[in-house]
Amino acid sequence: DFSGNPKKRLGSKPMMLFVGDRWDLKPDYKRLRNLLIDFHRGNPVQKIVLSGVDHIMVFTTADDPNAEEDAKPIIHQRVYYCKLKKNPNGGKTPVPYLTQSGPDMDFILRRVEFATSDVWKMAIEQPTANKKKTKKNKTTNIFGETIGRLHLEKQDIENMGGRKSKALRKADKIQREEENSALDGELNREQGEMHAEFQQTYGFSKE
Repeated sequence: DFSGNPKKRLGSKPMMLFVGDRWDLKPDYKRLRNLLIDFHRGNPVQKIVLSGVDHIMVFTTADDPNAEEDAKPIIHQRVYYCKLKKNPNGGKTPVPYLTQSGPDMDFILRRVEFATSDVWKMAIEQPTANKKKTKKNKTTNIFGETIGRLHLEKQDIENMGGRKSKALRKADKIQREEENSALDGELNREQGEMHAEFQQTYGFSKE
């Protein structure tokens, strides 16, 4: 029926849509959803090209109106080819156009024999080697360079002693001598002003 319709490319990843409340409410359908995702997704990848997303698989649960009350709901599988085209309204985001491409099928969940809860937990448990350890205070920039952050205690920079070179020690000595000479000159000037003021007031100089 879909011989002339476009098909997905080899190795492309499918978009998967599960329609119906049973996929979230019923435990049997939850596990079936996990099984379908693991079966159709292929090898896990870290990144995907937008142009490589070329088909979508839709799984819909619906009740058969002609069936009995206790009948199992029908699961409809429909596959559509997805073509990204330019947005006619003028936008940067492309608009997907869907074309039915198959394979399509209708089935029911007739026999259920899942593992017990303990075995199920053991089956979905991931090895510790596959779990990524979070590295604190360590990031990578856009150039691939690793940047780390160090947390240190508050340091008293004012009283921190460090090694000084000979030139710095000589400069400190010259600065101290200049400060002492300036201080002596200021004291001598103040004493001269005090003697002059005393002589002007009392008419004689203080011995």
